[in-house]
Amino acid sequence: MRVLATFALAEEFAPWRKQGGFRPARPASGEAYCRRSGDIELIVIVTGAGPENAAREAARALGDGPYDLVISSGVAGGLRPAHRPGAVLAARRVRRLDDGRELVTAAEWTERAVAQGASEAVFVTAAHVAGTAGEKRRLGETADAIEMESFAVLEAAAEYGVPAAAIRAVSDPVEVELPLDFNRVLDARGRVRGAALAGALARKPAALAGLVRLGRETRRAAAILADFLERYTRTAAQVAAARM
Repeated sequence: MRVLATFALAEEFAPWRKQGGFRPARPASGEAYCRRSGDIELIVIVTGAGPENAAREAARALGDGPYDLVISSGVAGGLRPAHRPGAVLAARRVRRLDDGRELVTAAEWTERAVAQGASEAVFVTAAHVAGTAGEKRRLGETADAIEMESFAVLEAAAEYGVPAAAIRAVSDPVEVELPLDFNRVLDARGRVRGAALAGALARKPAALAGLVRLGRETRRAAAILADFLERYTRTAAQVAAARM
């Protein structure tokens, strides 16, 4: 069984990578890793933040298929009070914010995630970082979490006829305001520009404490997600073995 997992940023994938077994791969562009364990070959790509980057890199990776499963993963912003930092969510549906289009995930693989402890959810994919509690509360009327890549990844998977799951861990809960406007510090590849971040902190030094807290919660969420994905992909290997 061949599985493709996508993350927006290397920091989101780092705890899983540290668990061992991954080696750098040679993608057409970007950053990729691979690992073989028993009957499963796992390819992980780091796409960069945002739907355009995710769509481009997912399509390139899928073009090097075939794959049996795609997992859109990483951290997400919680939109409802029940979803605390570190909560693992598995989407049944993913809605694109700008036009309301929805895609459904592969029922079999979402159900397996829920059986392993993830909460069933609806994701909304936006082209920007939702930083205010007010915006998150409004979005929480119809969704559980906000992120920037899952719709694009699911859409690419559908074009290649590959079942897809969207599994994410909450980094910031609905009531927490992000300390900075991250939309102003990301480059075209969806990565944080160090100089822009330093400049933003120089203009708003009080944001440093909040940024440290957010970094701590994001690292914790990514570590919890890594443990979950390790168990989840082992299940995929068991499924593959049973079907042979």
